[in-house]
Amino acid sequence: MEAFIFSVNSVSPLFLIIAIGWLLRKSGMIGQSIIDGLNTITFNVGLPILLFRDMAKSDLFYIFAPSFILYALLSTLVLFILCWVFAELFIKDKSTIGSFVQGCYRGNYAIVGLLLTTSVLGHPGKSPLIIAFAVPLYNILAIILLSARSKTPQPIRLSKIMLGIAKNPLIIGILCGLPFALLQIPLFTMSETKFVATAIDYMAVSANPLALLAIGAAINFDKLKAAIRKVLTAALIKLFIGPLLCTGLAYLLRNTLHFSGEDLLVLFVLYGVPTAVASYVMASKMNNDADLAADIVLVTSVVSLFSLTFGIYIFKATGVI
Repeated sequence: MEAFIFSVNSVSPLFLIIAIGWLLRKSGMIGQSIIDGLNTITFNVGLPILLFRDMAKSDLFYIFAPSFILYALLSTLVLFILCWVFAELFIKDKSTIGSFVQGCYRGNYAIVGLLLTTSVLGHPGKSPLIIAFAVPLYNILAIILLSARSKTPQPIRLSKIMLGIAKNPLIIGILCGLPFALLQIPLFTMSETKFVATAIDYMAVSANPLALLAIGAAINFDKLKAAIRKVLTAALIKLFIGPLLCTGLAYLLRNTLHFSGEDLLVLFVLYGVPTAVASYVMASKMNNDADLAADIVLVTSVVSLFSLTFGIYIFKATGVI
């Protein structure tokens, strides 16, 4: 019972704020312009500052782990390839493959994953490494996939991919914090810079509820379309099959790769968070099935409340964390 209460208390606050965002939208207190504003502020200001703070305060020599980074990247790549092969074999309407595959592998780690990991562990763990390496890989794979499976196929340009990564505010936030971590500059402990550190903390804390409110406000059950089988299949892969296979293998290799229980939890959250809202944006901009992408985001966001709670319960009940 203690493990169950722990898992519920870790996951529920995040989704309660998401539910509040949905209720505010339904009541008319939040409109599309406010949602767009929240997303812009959170993505371009709040989250980068949050990541800057976590990176600047971290002991990089402690959290940097090549085996952890390599496993996260390779497992994501293998999952991506398997999902694409599966889609090519079993989906007849090839114009929907891009949105389907993206919904299966691309998680909302930068927002939900980071907040959930911090909520469970009390600190971000190796989350900065996930965002620094896995999130750019998400973008690279998405551009390749959506370009290849666009309704009007587009050439894949390496320069465009690299520019998109370099301009990503989340990556910029991490890179700005990197010198402070490498040189161990005590920005957050020196009395001379306390006012700067306090301001950064205020902004970082504000990123959490704003991001979750925006996600909740963007949920629209009315848009759930007839392609329910594809949506449920994508949700099954994203929230259950992918996390079970990738985290299970990491658990079996934990001694060889020197993974701690906290490392395994970060990996589980990486694979098990709901599909990223950005998948809908990219599907729309790159002429893929935007409606299917939106439906997958919606269903995985709702179902992940239960799948993540159950997963964290297993971690706690078995003593992994």
